Amino acid sequence: MLRTAWLALLFFLPTYALAEEPARDTLWLTTTVRAAPGELKDLIADMKTLVEQKFYEKSGRNPPLIMRHSQGDQWDLMLLEPIKGYSAFFAPERIQKEVAANVQFAPLRRQIENRIAYNDELFAYGPSAAITGEHIHNMNFFHIEMFDALPGMRAKLVEQREMENRYLEDTKRRGNLIFVGSMGTNVDAFTIGAYTNLAAFAARPDLADGASLKAAQDAGFKDDNSIGFYLRELIAAHHDTLANRVQ
Repeated sequence: MLRTAWLALLFFLPTYALAEEPARDTLWLTTTVRAAPGELKDLIADMKTLVEQKFYEKSGRNPPLIMRHSQGDQWDLMLLEPIKGYSAFFAPERIQKEVAANVQFAPLRRQIENRIAYNDELFAYGPSAAITGEHIHNMNFFHIEMFDALPGMRAKLVEQREMENRYLEDTKRRGNLIFVGSMGTNVDAFTIGAYTNLAAFAARPDLADGASLKAAQDAGFKDDNSIGFYLRELIAAHHDTLANRVQ
């Protein structure tokens, strides 16, 4: 019994990063939504109305970053919202605020529910809201990767994402924000790369001969051709998505 309780406690603790990575000490609520057929345009408009009319603030929450699927996975929208921690999010006084806000926004909330075919929720630990906000500031295009780790490979998967970040930065590219799943869907980790546009995402730096190999080896990989192969040794599933910011 004690062992079970201890394992449960570990499951919900923040996942701290290596020294060069920002600490993943902030809990985020990640919601992926698929619109009912023909409802996506109106669903986006309704969700924007929720934000504009301060539903989140009245609920004691933070307005989410809303990203619209461009190509890749099956969801249409991803909402990324910092909620600090479980104790703050599920505090009775905050819940009371959300109950009151749901009453105030009941017609709009029902309308949104009727426009949704399905949605998934994942609580995940990631960088602080300040660090995340700085990373995505003025960025309108996102590369989102979601990973289901093989049994026993969750820690190795997170380590691989950190290694790849070092490789990207050493080859003059932007690293990714790393989030580690805590409760909800079966996603063990996901990363978000933020760019100004598709061209910036697709751009490749002009590197000196051997620079890519050295950067890969410095990051802990065998070579720069083995980065993806090593990742595949750690995962059971991988969902890759390109998305745009909903303005």
